[in-house]
Order: sequence, then structure tokens, then C-alpha cells
Amino acid sequence: MKKTVLVVPNYTHFGPSKDINRDSFLLVFKSFIENTSKDVIYHLPYPHKNRPGIINKFEHPNVEMFDMGHLTSFAPKMRVDYPYRFFQRMLQDYEYDYIWSHLPEWTNQIAVTRIYNKTQPIYGYCHWWEIKENGARDKNSFINNIQGILQMKTCGVNSKWVKDLVLKRAKDYFNDDVISKLDTIIQPHYLGCDPYKKGKDKTPSILFNHRDDDYTGAEWFFKEITKLWDKYKNFEVLTTLKDREEPWVRYVGHSDRDIYLNNISEAYFGVGAFKNYSAWSMSVTDGLSVGVPYLLPKGLCYEEMVKSSCYLYEDREELVMLLDMFFGGRLDMKYGSFDADNIKSDVSRLQWKNVLKGWDIPWLKA
Repeated sequence: MKKTVLVVPNYTHFGPSKDINRDSFLLVFKSFIENTSKDVIYHLPYPHKNRPGIINKFEHPNVEMFDMGHLTSFAPKMRVDYPYRFFQRMLQDYEYDYIWSHLPEWTNQIAVTRIYNKTQPIYGYCHWWEIKENGARDKNSFINNIQGILQMKTCGVNSKWVKDLVLKRAKDYFNDDVISKLDTIIQPHYLGCDPYKKGKDKTPSILFNHRDDDYTGAEWFFKEITKLWDKYKNFEVLTTLKDREEPWVRYVGHSDRDIYLNNISEAYFGVGAFKNYSAWSMSVTDGLSVGVPYLLPKGLCYEEMVKSSCYLYEDREELVMLLDMFFGGRLDMKYGSFDADNIKSDVSRLQWKNVLKGWDIPWLKA
């Protein structure tokens, strides 16, 4: 008999001016179901008027979608905007074998909502943490997040590095017994990437395929690149940011994922300008899967994730120096970390079919 799983989603990219099909949670979920058994039925809620076209019952007959009503698209408020009546109705109208929560901030409320129906084990994944490393406000949902995780059997995170960071931050609020429980519940569930495929011939261009947010360092990056353009005028930046108007910028985003991956594949290398961001960037795996290596910062999760395919720089000063040397013709990045065989090796290790072997959720092992 097929198992049925209620998914608690974590949409952060939707609303009038945003395409929900590019939402990171949705892309993770899509990749997950495409690489796992179809013998499991998932009930996937979505915000009103934002039905994701990228996942539908015609492409994925084991996914059923449900309108959970209006939801604020401002992520910090979304985390406290729990649609109680919707989930109460779902828990009353359907029988579930498991609850899979991608939003720990809602998970404690889920446990309260089903107070007379406690049969389903709760498993989870946490994609984002409201901690100072991510620029969290003074008033945030971190404590709610931890309370939700304590309701779970396991909670996946994108790296051991981020697990250690979260436990460190949790010690500011919780005693040793709670920290010990969290240490058992939180487990690295690495996010995968598409299989490697050769991209286009490389051009003198660099790729910035991240969001325009503080945590990505976008403002700083484009400011520094402007200086280098004024100096060299011999390159372009491929980006997924629609609003950039510099003459040396080319927009390469697209709602069709295959077209998007083909567009970014011509970049010579990508840049991650993260400074404190406590997550593994899916935009990096996008690039790696089409043969684009990256310049990435040390001291975060990247040393754990990429073994040989990217150059890890010490700080932003070194990043600017490397870009200056490259555009000035004083640095050849065709070899070493940027070797195609090294990229293939990392991509093979990070492929969904391989990383999912390490995910501790029971319906994968049934």
C-alpha cells in the first residue's frame, strides 16, 4: 500500500512580481521526487493564486496539490503566518503516514493542530536559519524554529558545517539536554545537483546566478565589478537578476530550467560572494552541473561540499585580486581546480541519486 506524506512547504519566492517556479524549496522538492520512488503520494500545499506550474499531476502523478489560501510573500512574516484552518482540514480529511515539514517554524503549530491525531511521525528539512550570520533581525523566529525541530524524528540540513553553527547559536537559548536532543535530530542531508552535462564553449564571462539579497553579497559584487569594467572593458557578467542595467550585464534567467542551464553553461566561471551565509547554494550546483566552476569563500560550508572543482578564496580582498588578475590576463584558470574532470567528479558525488542515500527518512528506505 502506498504511503501518503503531508508536505509542509517553505515558499520564499512568490507573489505578484516573482515566479514561484524558481522558488528554491520547490526546486528541491521537484528534484527529490524525480529521483525517488513513485510509490509515495505527496500532498503539496501552495499559496493562493500561485499554483506552481513546474510540478503538476500530469508530470508527477504521485503529487497532489492543495490551495492553502493567502500567504504573505515576505519571508520573515510568512514564518509566523501559519494557516491553521487549512492544516486542520487536511489532517481531518486525509490519512497520512508521515508529515514532512520544510518549515520548522510551523512544525510546533502542526503538532498542536493535530492534538487529537498524533499518529504520524514528523520528519523535516530546514533550508534557512534566522541567525546573525544570515542577517537576522533582532526579533526573529529562531526559537520557534528550534521548538519545531524538537517535534521531529530527524531534521535534514545542507551540511555538517551548518549543523554545528546552529547548535552553537542554540546554546544561547537552550540548556545542554536540549542541545543534546538537537544534536541527534539534526542530520546532514546534502542537497543534490543535476547530472553533469557539457555546456557551451566558454566565453570571457563570469556568472552571478544568485538572488539580489544581502546574504549573497550582490550589491558589493556589482560595485566591485563596475570598477573592473572601467579598468578592462573586456568581459561580461551573466546574471539571473532582471533589474541590472549595466552595459556589461546579460540576463540569462529563464522559467524553463533546461534553457536556464544552457544559458549559464557558457560562463567561464561563477562567483559566490557570500560572507556569512549559512547554507549551501543551489545556484552553485546549477553551474557545476553544466561545467561551470566557482570562486567560493573559505570558512563556510563549501570546503565540506566541493572537494576539487572550485577555487576557495580567503576573503573578499583575495576575490577582487583574482578577478583583477584574470581580466588583466595575468591568471589562467583553465587548470587545477577548474579542470573538467574535477568538476565531473564533484558533480557525480553530489548527484541527487547519490546524496539521497544519506537521507534518513523512512519512506525512502521502505
